[in-house]
Amino acid sequence: MKKRDRAENYKDPDTARKAWTNFVAGSVGGAGSTSLSHPLDSVKVKMQTFPQLYNGGLHCMKEVMQKDGIRGLYRGLTPGVILSMTEASIRYMTYGICQDIVRKALSVETSEKMTLLHNALAGGLTGFLATFASCPIELVKCRMQGMLEITAAKRAALESERPIAMRGPAGVLVHVLRTDGLRGLYHGFSSNIARNTPGEMVFFATYEQCRFFIKRPGQVKDDIGPLGSFFCGSCAGIAYWVSIYPLDSVKSRVQILSSEGKVQGLWHTFWSILRAEGVKKLYHGVGYSIPRAIIGSGSHFVFYDTTRKILLRDLTS
Repeated sequence: MKKRDRAENYKDPDTARKAWTNFVAGSVGGAGSTSLSHPLDSVKVKMQTFPQLYNGGLHCMKEVMQKDGIRGLYRGLTPGVILSMTEASIRYMTYGICQDIVRKALSVETSEKMTLLHNALAGGLTGFLATFASCPIELVKCRMQGMLEITAAKRAALESERPIAMRGPAGVLVHVLRTDGLRGLYHGFSSNIARNTPGEMVFFATYEQCRFFIKRPGQVKDDIGPLGSFFCGSCAGIAYWVSIYPLDSVKSRVQILSSEGKVQGLWHTFWSILRAEGVKKLYHGVGYSIPRAIIGSGSHFVFYDTTRKILLRDLTS
C-alpha cells in the first residue's frame, strides 16, 4: 500500500488483537525504558519522600553513592524492570480497549480520526481503570526505592522480625500482606487515582496529538518512525510530570511512609506537606523528572511503537 493511500485506507485491528498487541508492546517498552531511566527515577522518589535529607538531585546522588555505592542508584533495578513490564503491559492494554470504547461510543470511524478530546477521554479512563491493577505494583516499587532512607531502627526491627521483608519485591509483598493484609497493597489508592486519571489524560492526548502534527500528508501516525516516537514520547512524558508532580509527591510519601504508620491518606498528607513544608516541597525533585521523562518516555515509545508495528505488520505494510 502506497503511503499516500495509507490514511484513507487505514483500518484499526479488532479490540482483542489490539489489546494483546499493546500488552506485549507495553511490556517490551517498560523493560527497555526502565533499564535506561531507573537511576533518575530512584532520585525522584527519594527527593519526594525524604526532602529533608537532600538539597537537590546531585546531592541525593552523592549521598546515595557514598552510603550504598553505585548500586544504590540501581537498587531494585531487576524487580523494577519486572514491575514496570507488568505495569506498562496493563496500562497499554487498557488504553487500547478504552480507545475503542470511546471511538465506538462517539461513532468515530478509526483511531486516526480521534481528536485531542477523544484521546484525552480514553487516557483518563485508562488511568482510572488501570490503577486497580497498578496500585500494588507501584507500592512495592516505591517501598523498595525508599528502603535505604527508612530509619536504622525500623529496618533492624523489620529484618529481625520478618527477614523476608527486605529481600526484593516478593519480600516487600509478603511483609505488606502480613502486617496490613490485602488492604495494605492499596495504601495510596486514592492518591494513585488522583494522579493517574488526569495524568493519563494529559499523557495520551499529548502523545497522540504530537504524532498527528509530525506525520506527513497521506501518512498515518504509525509511520513517524523511531525518532518521531522518541520526540512524541518525550513531549508526553514532560507534559505528564509537569501536570501531576505534586500529586505524585503525595503518592510517593503515602506509599513509602505508610509502612511506618506516619501518614493517613491523600488529603491528610497533602495538607500536612503544605502546612509544615510549603508548596515548594510538593515540587521537590521536579527538575529530575524532566530528563527522566525524556529518557524514560522517549525510549519507551521507541520500543513500544517498534514492537507494535512488528506485531501488526500485516496491517501496517
